[in-house]
Amino acid sequence: MCLGACSAPSEQETASLDELEAAAGPVAGPTQVLPGDIARLQVEESPAVGAIVADREHNTLYFNVQDGPSKSTCLEPECTLVWPPLLAAGGRIEAPGLDQALLGTTKRPDGLEQVTFAGKPVYRYVDDEGAGDATGHGVDDRWFAISPSGAKASR
Repeated sequence: MCLGACSAPSEQETASLDELEAAAGPVAGPTQVLPGDIARLQVEESPAVGAIVADREHNTLYFNVQDGPSKSTCLEPECTLVWPPLLAAGGRIEAPGLDQALLGTTKRPDGLEQVTFAGKPVYRYVDDEGAGDATGHGVDDRWFAISPSGAKASR
């Protein structure tokens, strides 16, 4: 006698890693800007490196010296999971207190628009834990916090 939903066990389907990654879509980091969101940049103070540009969650923003003008080299998941790019849906950016001429976006190969500042694609660093943290500054001698002038932040 069957006292509930009775059915034969279904055959379990398995997907390959490639199929799972394709279904998940592009990897852009833990705080991807959703459609309709506007990227927000602001000036903040980092105890370690002085005045920096930060995102709406007060995360320090970084640039990679290996990137070309408006061209990101951080495209693979091994990079984007550690250095999530700051995205701007539709290229919309708010940046009170910053030179508007320094703002821009660049299209990534996955079609998403990444914020640029002074022509440099910008990223967050996964190991920064709070406002003003700049633990990514100087990593691999190629990642640096970005100052409000668009240069490498420094005291």
